[in-house]
Amino acid sequence: MHTSTHRPVAVYQVHPAVLPVAVLLGLLLQMLLPLKFPLARLMDFPLLITIYFALLRRDKIYGIVLGTVLGLLQDALSHGFIGINGITKAMVGYLVASASTRFELESLPARALLTGVFVLINNLCLVALQRVLLETPPSFQLLALASALLVNVALGLILYQILDRFRRPA
Repeated sequence: MHTSTHRPVAVYQVHPAVLPVAVLLGLLLQMLLPLKFPLARLMDFPLLITIYFALLRRDKIYGIVLGTVLGLLQDALSHGFIGINGITKAMVGYLVASASTRFELESLPARALLTGVFVLINNLCLVALQRVLLETPPSFQLLALASALLVNVALGLILYQILDRFRRPA
């Protein structure tokens, strides 16, 4: 007789005000921090918020919509082309939600690995889209990519711990 080895996957929710507040604070920090601290340009708060909430909800459509909206807002507030971040964050939202349904990602090392993988995917997709859509060769620097990866993983682990305080089982 075949027994199922699947265990129920925990789905969480947050108070309805947490997401808009997190998005607003993330976008403000994304805009204002690089003005005072040049190294803050490596931080990608909208990406980290997309990863966290797509992981929390475990819903692919939600991940796509959230990533698209956050990416478009990020594009609108920057001096770049509108749509590039929307596309990459939509892909990341989908991939995170897909991964969250297959794996248990509640531990700190799993979250660090997940964040690192999706920061890398986001940055590589940004470079590829700039090359293909804008026909401009983006400056691809391995040291900048590694720095952004490390900064965002560390920032993500801190941000996730803060946001975890507001979640509850669905």
